[in-house]
Amino acid sequence: MTLRVDDLSTVLDTDHGLVRAVEAVSLAIAAGETFALVGESGCGKSIAALSILRLLPDNGRVAAGAIYLGDTDIVPLPEQRMRDLRGRRASIIFQEPATSLNPVMRVGEQIAEVIERHTPLKGAAARAKAIDWLARVGIPEPARRAADFPFQMSGGQKQRVMIAIALAAEPDLVIADEPTTALDVTIQKQILELLRDLQRERRMALLLITHDL
Repeated sequence: MTLRVDDLSTVLDTDHGLVRAVEAVSLAIAAGETFALVGESGCGKSIAALSILRLLPDNGRVAAGAIYLGDTDIVPLPEQRMRDLRGRRASIIFQEPATSLNPVMRVGEQIAEVIERHTPLKGAAARAKAIDWLARVGIPEPARRAADFPFQMSGGQKQRVMIAIALAAEPDLVIADEPTTALDVTIQKQILELLRDLQRERRMALLLITHDL
């Protein structure tokens, strides 16, 4: 099993007291499977996703439960170990690429950074792989567009860059948190088909979070 979550509960410390954002959630996803986590806005879907990758805000913490990536329970792991796992074993596609991409860093460099951090490829080889990923997610003229900053790209192109970053180290698990929220319906279809094709190619487990059945 790529991911197994057992009775996960997450709390947030707020000015109005302790908020139970996620309570007793259990799920399991095998390689090549898609698990859809569906619910209305504000019900805790994104907090569940951030809990799985240990990316909670400072006022959040996992209060109970276990999160297994393969055979490893990541809840008690130190942050340094988690940095090794994020991107390599599991990654996330955030719902709003305009605020998730680094605005002062070229998109090719952002992809190459993940490749250099989590794979043996360095320097020119990592940059070439980044360009290859831009091509695989459907960015035209990838060698030229790799030198662009995020503001020079459309919403759909930025979302494709986010997908390239998430997949660059070929993780076992990808969490797609509302990956088509900011896109028109034609681009939504293209993004979902792209994720399906890449999942089939890589046999990755996909946790798809959405409020839209």
